[in-house]
Amino acid sequence: MTILQVMNSFFYILIYPFVINTVGVDNYGLFVFATSIATYFMVFINFGFDMHAAKLVSLNQDDSQLHASLLSSVTVAKLFLEVLAVAVFLVLVFNIDFLRTNSLLFVLCFANTVSCMFLPTWYFHGLQKMKILTLIQISFKLLSLPLIYFSIKGEGDIVVYTSIVVLTNVISSIVAFIVALKMSNSPMQWPALSNVRALLSEVQPFFWSTATNTLKQKSVEIIIGSFFGMKELAIYDLANKIFSVPSLLASNINAALFPMMVKKAQKNIVSKVIRIEFFVGLLCILSVIVGGYWVVDLVSVHDMHDAYYLSILLSFNIMTFLIVGSHIYFIYVPHQRYDFVLRNQVVSVISFYVFCAAYLMVSWSVYSVVLALVSSALLEIVYSFSLVKKVEGY
Repeated sequence: MTILQVMNSFFYILIYPFVINTVGVDNYGLFVFATSIATYFMVFINFGFDMHAAKLVSLNQDDSQLHASLLSSVTVAKLFLEVLAVAVFLVLVFNIDFLRTNSLLFVLCFANTVSCMFLPTWYFHGLQKMKILTLIQISFKLLSLPLIYFSIKGEGDIVVYTSIVVLTNVISSIVAFIVALKMSNSPMQWPALSNVRALLSEVQPFFWSTATNTLKQKSVEIIIGSFFGMKELAIYDLANKIFSVPSLLASNINAALFPMMVKKAQKNIVSKVIRIEFFVGLLCILSVIVGGYWVVDLVSVHDMHDAYYLSILLSFNIMTFLIVGSHIYFIYVPHQRYDFVLRNQVVSVISFYVFCAAYLMVSWSVYSVVLALVSSALLEIVYSFSLVKKVEGY
């Protein structure tokens, strides 16, 4: 699962030199900025379903009736949220000059939210069949390569590139949804509205946790794009792409173990996993230090070597993905302490803004923003350990 996901992430690094050289650094930075705005809406539409629904499926892997019911309820709930998201997005576009000026690009990036409605990541995760989903996604990305290379010819084609990326995501999500329906062996039925409301109420803690984490992560891109420019945002995006490969390895460890560990999350096993993950984190950081400069030198076509140093800073977040992630997956969720998940994320996002303001007063640079992100992540680890002590049996 991890190898396939890394290949999935590597796809955008492979096409990066061609895209950024063709459409230009500033236009590519604008694409990253518009994608960041769309991500907020995607988190709203996903609404924390993934972890809760994956837990239900993993505990009832042979209950096809439950699987079909969840597929129906989650999809309909996301449909309602999509309608609300569209209304809010249109209000923003009509009232903010910058969004209105670049409305076509922002609308196309927002269209990616449709993929959220249909993508049943939680279903494949709960069944421990993520390979099926990843193969579907990689297949469609590979099919999109000829379109990207033959359709993008100049700076004005950033809209064409965005259209191809979004269309690829939407179609692959619909195909994955159809496959999930066939795997459930039960027809999809319109759920009772009371069931949808109950589901939304149940997953709220996960939503607020994911929303606060996304607010922090995407705020980095919004701050850099707004105050330092689109070129600097493109440099940060390259650093983030380099960092994303080992970070996927880190995050997938906990995700892959979750369906099994949720059934037998014993203290001694969890402690052993955390110790092993600490050394895995060190190896991931070392991989960025050793290989990051080579990647930047290979794929960047402009003066973007700052991306290497930013990627090293970002790599320290891997420790947070591993350690805090293990607490969430193996301690908080199995013990129904969803409030701890939210509290941990709230501390993280507030500390980020505090660190960011403090560091920017000392040095007005992109490095200060990224250092604030890393500082809040390290504080998140410390705070998470303090919360674990309050869980019975730990």
